[in-house]
Amino acid sequence: MAHTGPFRCDCGRVHADAFDGPSNDLLGQIDLDGVCALNEAERGACRRVFKPYEQRLSRDAFVDSEADDPQLIVHIPFISPVRIRGITILGGPEGSAPCRLLAYVNQEALDFSDAEAMPPVQEWTLADATAGEVEYPTQFSRFQNVSRLSLFVADNHGADHTRIYYIGLSGVSSNYKREAVQAVYELQANPEMSASPSDVVGSHII
Repeated sequence: MAHTGPFRCDCGRVHADAFDGPSNDLLGQIDLDGVCALNEAERGACRRVFKPYEQRLSRDAFVDSEADDPQLIVHIPFISPVRIRGITILGGPEGSAPCRLLAYVNQEALDFSDAEAMPPVQEWTLADATAGEVEYPTQFSRFQNVSRLSLFVADNHGADHTRIYYIGLSGVSSNYKREAVQAVYELQANPEMSASPSDVVGSHII
């Protein structure tokens, strides 16, 4: 099967990319305990939709918006700043999948009135698909050094509530290069520490 690029490809695997890091899956960079949502029907349900890519088709966990209101805001904090390359959302059936999605970066207290008044960093019109295979690319230069991502589902495909089974984020942790450099540094030998007694020439008084 042909690969489609440096990120998640048609074979379902994550491949090393050209600009950073061994993986593009940002799940490990998400502070799951800090994830929260506005207008969710069950408090804390939003945390369940962040799961490994291979579990994306599972229907065991989901988040619903309140009945008769399709709007939903999901706040996603990160353990360390990240650069986000793409977003994948697996929505529910019968028109409950998100349709209009807006993203805001590094907004600590974004509510619905703020989201309606503030221009988003990017907006997408999402397909009514439940296969989870569509990854929507970001305008990458606008998603650098992201410590908190807020996703605003402004509308769905016609149902009276919104349902989401899976949210996946692809990109790179900004800490990857720093950690790699530190690892290389620690492996370098310190000549003063590694010198053996036979290498030291003593001084003699005549």
